[in-house]
Amino acid sequence: MTPRLIARLPAILGAALIGLSASCARLHPAQPGPPPADRAWPPTLSLAQAYAARGEFATADSALSTFAERYPGSPEALESRYWRAVYELDPSNRDLSIGGAIASLDSYLADTRPHQHTAEARTLRRIAGELDRLNRLAGNALAQQIRDANAASTTTVGSNETRPDAPKPPPDAAAQDEIKRLKEELAKANAELERIRRRLAQPPGKP
Repeated sequence: MTPRLIARLPAILGAALIGLSASCARLHPAQPGPPPADRAWPPTLSLAQAYAARGEFATADSALSTFAERYPGSPEALESRYWRAVYELDPSNRDLSIGGAIASLDSYLADTRPHQHTAEARTLRRIAGELDRLNRLAGNALAQQIRDANAASTTTVGSNETRPDAPKPPPDAAAQDEIKRLKEELAKANAELERIRRRLAQPPGKP
């Protein structure tokens, strides 16, 4: 091997390695990874909103939860909790879950990262809490009315054993009035929730 060839040997080897790398790159092209969270979020949210508009709330929730699992810790995954709560509170959702919505909103608001919907989440949380309170009161009042009616019926039957056709005493008027009042309050709260939900359930603006 001549001295000139020996001197050129590093350059020759370098060129060969570059060519080999290029060939490998052509044979094994890089596989595209998932898009970053900030690019994947807008189409995911649009898809979830389209499902919700058709009443497919379970599918909308699944799309949002899948996104959160794929991009844990991202700001967009945090926002998915807010939107899941919005759909859980939708009055037209057959699987409406006030408790689930409250849990999602509490988790969303407790997170220390920046939020896109802080004011809206706080409003929905107050409404959800009021709905939960009214539901509990109405349920307790109805249960008490049933217990009072059963007790009165038992007393009537015991004191009129020879008169099987004796009329049962009417339910307590105060209990009926309380249940009626609670139902009216609950209906108003549901109407207010629907109005606010429609106003809030809009795609987030561009940052």
